Formats: sequence, structure tokens, C-alpha cells
Amino acid sequence: MIDNSKPGIVRLDYGPMQMTISAEDDWGPMPQRARDAAQHAMEILSELASYKVIAASPQQELPASENWPAVLRQMIDAVTGSGDRTLTPMAAVAGSIADLTADWLHARGATKVLVNNGGDIAVRLTGSQTTTVGVAPAIGHNPTHALVLAADNNIGGIATSGLGGRSFTKGIASAAVVAAARASLADACATSLGNATYIDHPAVKVKLAEQLDPNTDIRGHKVVEEVGLLPTHVVEQALHNSWTQAVQLYKTGLIKGAAIFVQQRVVMIPENFITEI
Repeated sequence: MIDNSKPGIVRLDYGPMQMTISAEDDWGPMPQRARDAAQHAMEILSELASYKVIAASPQQELPASENWPAVLRQMIDAVTGSGDRTLTPMAAVAGSIADLTADWLHARGATKVLVNNGGDIAVRLTGSQTTTVGVAPAIGHNPTHALVLAADNNIGGIATSGLGGRSFTKGIASAAVVAAARASLADACATSLGNATYIDHPAVKVKLAEQLDPNTDIRGHKVVEEVGLLPTHVVEQALHNSWTQAVQLYKTGLIKGAAIFVQQRVVMIPENFITEI
């Protein structure tokens, strides 16, 4: 279903995909282009459906091919680029579809594009265009922080992973938020940083992924089902584990910044990555 009841914004609900698309040029909103982009996003998802077995395969089992669709190639590039060998291409699916939808609009003259695919956001800004993205401390909560973006900061994607999201997490982060040059890479790295917050504690309940979803792409992996109240030192250790990995990704230039939230506490790289609102 495509809904454009709010001027300048198109909402798409198509299978597992819930997407919001906003597109503007220098003269204002581009509602018809946004509707066309929604149709394009549906085509991307439909094309990917033919490759769902490959998309759910571990990286070391991926066959070589030059004929895969652009969305699958981008998913693979994102997870391999993240450096996390435990991720399958599905770790970057939402960000990749958001990216390709945003690219389509940008190529057709949009100077300000926001494509929010279930919390994984592709941004395309040209010239003096700016936008502000809200950052929530937990998935499904109201924003408590903000990230101001402009064309010259080279951030093209912001993604969030954590407890309560649409995908499983191996960690205890309520939100691991990452900004990168593309949403696909932000998506993969957010998943990895969220997973890195795992810590063994009686209050952390885990199950095998296939016990919760027989169609999961990470069979044999333990995922976090529930987290109770944790002692401060345990929360700090979980944050430190993820922050250490985020620093390495940031220093290599792979990501532009990250914020990790665990039970009302947050660490970030760089220190001023997001600001309170």
C-alpha cells in the first residue's frame, strides 16, 4: 500500500517493508517522484526475493557471481566491508533498499531525500540542504538526541540496531546507532555494534535464533530474548565492548560516528556525535 495523505511524504507498506519517503528539489516537495520511488522500492524487494537463499547465507558460503541484482551486491559489500564475518547479507537489507531508493530519487533531480526503511535511513543532500535526524535511546521510543546533517559531512545513512527491533540481536543494547557514507554500511555496522554489547549475566536470557524463528538467517546463533535490570558495572562493560569496536571502525573511516545505549547509559564516538534535545 502507498499512502501520500501527508503532503510531500509517501508511506509504503509492502510485505516486510515499511518505508517513508520524502523528496524535495530546490523548488519544494516532489510528491509524484516520491510515489514513483515507492514503486521502485517494491520492485527492488521483489527482485531480491528471488535470491533469498543467497541473501541469508554466511559470508564464507557465498558463491561468486557477477549477475546478482544491485541490491544483493550492495548487501554483500556492506557486510563484508563491516569486517564482521558473522553477518549474513540480510544484516544490511533495509539499509541497502533505502540506499537504492534514495539514489533513484537523487539521480532524478531531488536535492533533499530522506528514505526511512523501518529505522534505517538513507539521506541525500545537495548544496545548502540540511536535515535533522532524531535519535532514540531505545527502538520505538521518542528521540532524546539529534544529529544535524549537511551535504558536506558525507553522511548518507543512519541505522539503528538493538533489542525490540525487527531483526534479532545478539547483544543487550537498546539502540546501537551508526552513521556512515551509505545506509547499507551503517545498517551492517549497527548490527555488529549492537551484537558487541553482549555480556554473560543471569539477567540476560538467550535462545537459539531458530527457536524463535525457523526461517532465520542465523541458525545456530544465540540471540538475546530478554534483559532484566543489570548492575552498573555490567552495563559499563557492555558499553565498553561495543565502544572499543566502534572506535576502530571510526578511526579507519568506515563509519562517521556511533552512539550505543544500554539501560539509560550511552557512549559515543566522536564525543559530540549526537546532542541532547
